Amino acid sequence: MPEIIPNTSNLPILGALPSFLYDPMALLRRSQRLGDISRLKLGMLDAVALHHPDHVDHVLREHHRRYTKDGPFWAQLREMLGNGLPTSTGDEWRRHRRMIQPQFHRQRLESLTDMVVEVLAEALDWHDVTSSWQVIDVGARMPHLTMSVVSTAILGSQGSRARARTIAQQATVVTEYSFWAMITHRLPSWLPFPGRDRFARGMATMRREGLKLIEERRLSREEGDDLLALLIAATDEETGEGMSDAQLLDETMSLLLAGYDTTSNGLQWSLHLLAEHPRAWEHLREECDSVLRDASPRAEHLPRLRYARWVMQEALRLYPPAWWLPRLATRDDHIGDHAIAKGTIVAPMMFTVHRHADFWPEPERFDPERFDPGRSVGRHPMAWVPFGAGPRKCIGQELSLMESTLALAMFTQRFELQSVGHTVRPRFDTALRPGNGVRLHVRRRRPMEESKRGPCQI
Repeated sequence: MPEIIPNTSNLPILGALPSFLYDPMALLRRSQRLGDISRLKLGMLDAVALHHPDHVDHVLREHHRRYTKDGPFWAQLREMLGNGLPTSTGDEWRRHRRMIQPQFHRQRLESLTDMVVEVLAEALDWHDVTSSWQVIDVGARMPHLTMSVVSTAILGSQGSRARARTIAQQATVVTEYSFWAMITHRLPSWLPFPGRDRFARGMATMRREGLKLIEERRLSREEGDDLLALLIAATDEETGEGMSDAQLLDETMSLLLAGYDTTSNGLQWSLHLLAEHPRAWEHLREECDSVLRDASPRAEHLPRLRYARWVMQEALRLYPPAWWLPRLATRDDHIGDHAIAKGTIVAPMMFTVHRHADFWPEPERFDPERFDPGRSVGRHPMAWVPFGAGPRKCIGQELSLMESTLALAMFTQRFELQSVGHTVRPRFDTALRPGNGVRLHVRRRRPMEESKRGPCQI
């Protein structure tokens, strides 16, 4: 007989929603303590939470055809992103994946290194930061930094990037409301709910600006190696057809918003954690001084910036932007010893999977060296999945990690940081983000004498 799935809360109607609003991290940890599978009811949303890497593998890879991107979560994302690569399904998804995948091959990403470095150098030119310590809300600056990189890689031209900034300004409003719209999706549409009108206005602005961007690029016949130019020219190798304006809009919106938001959140958490752990910050400084000295990073430096990449990976372990990935069961199934009925929402919980004590010793501790290949041998391949897994794994994983590694290295070349004792409160909505900013003591680094630079001791 299948076991009964333990329930996190039995409150009528609201379920565990009050606990989620008060302390979401504590709620998710409590849900995990009930077992590797538990029931999590948040208002009108009722889901089966999965906390073990085996169950992530079952849903996202091994039996992914039994679980689709349907239900209230994906309905809200489709309203926000359209039917782009992250949200489309079936033949449409396979067709678009074929057309977009070649643009994310490793060789092409390496060719983007110089562009990424140039944009990062401009975005990190913080004239207001001097050689004296001052409190800076670093978190408020990261979205601009990552949007600059992503919009340049995707859109290329200066005019297009101006429209991208308008889209980004509305994105925060839209993403903040989307999660609550998912929770309240069964409530009548006429019922007033805070943020609903702002969401509608933000969506209209984003779609309008995005469509203008597509139309301008088609009319200009501007050639380039940015992603939008390549997508406009791309054809499906099986049908010979290109993308319509509506399809291009959906893909552009998806790539812009998914690319800038997740990387921005990861960098904010990375800098916060480095400030809280001076030894890790010192290791990162030693590596950057040894590998880069005063030079700008190049593609050949990336394999040697190991610790910078590990810092980002560890930050994404502790605070994965995609903190859960809901799916809808299309047939009756079993996960472990539990029966899963057709129509059930199952949710691999990246936040708790990444803190599973069977796979991560001292899971709450920040330790970038967990990702040293020597310490990673034998680790469950689904124990770290901030970009998802299986056929629907995020296409931009390597671009995000490359950008993040370069950003951390270039920040370290330019600045010192220290904690100000500011407690960062995580906010769980469509992404896991710092909810009250990341304020740090920052000052510009004094140039180091060449004789003082020793080899990296990592």
